[in-house]
Order: sequence, then C-alpha cells, then structure tokens
Amino acid sequence: MTSAVLNVFIQAGFLTPSTVIIFELMNILGIIILIYVMPYWGTTYIVGWIIGLLLLFRVGLIGGLNFLAFFITSLVIFTLRWMEMDSRPIL
Repeated sequence: MTSAVLNVFIQAGFLTPSTVIIFELMNILGIIILIYVMPYWGTTYIVGWIIGLLLLFRVGLIGGLNFLAFFITSLVIFTLRWMEMDSRPIL
C-alpha cells in the first residue's frame, strides 16, 4: 500500500526521488524489525503474512523491493521457528 501511495505523490510532484528512497528504506527496516521482534506471534501468523505479501504483490499494492525484503525476512524467521520447534523435546 505504501508503494501505491508513494507513486501517487511522485506523479503529482510532491516528493523527490531521494525522499522516496528514504521512505522505502524506513518502511523496509520497520517491517523487518517488526517481524523479528514478534516472538509470541504464532507461526501461522507468519504463514498468513507470506500469503498476504503474495496477494499484495500480485495486485501491485507493494513494490518489488519491499516484497523481496519482507518475503525473505519472513522465510528466515519461519525457518528459524521451525528449527526451534523441531529441536524441542516432546515431553
């Protein structure tokens, strides 16, 4: 959604290219930190997050760089959680 809003502001001439880069980097960093610090959110939430990312990217509401950063981060966190669950004793 941020990418769509930024595109409108760019086309209207309200934002310079350097400002857009700063917005994009802040957005990516904020989401990566959010995903990383949510230890109590369920693994199914991350699966839903990934599905949501795919849908947003498919309809064009999220840019390619954002999608790549969020998708890779989500997969890394999901993999780490899966490995953590796999290493726990059953009892």
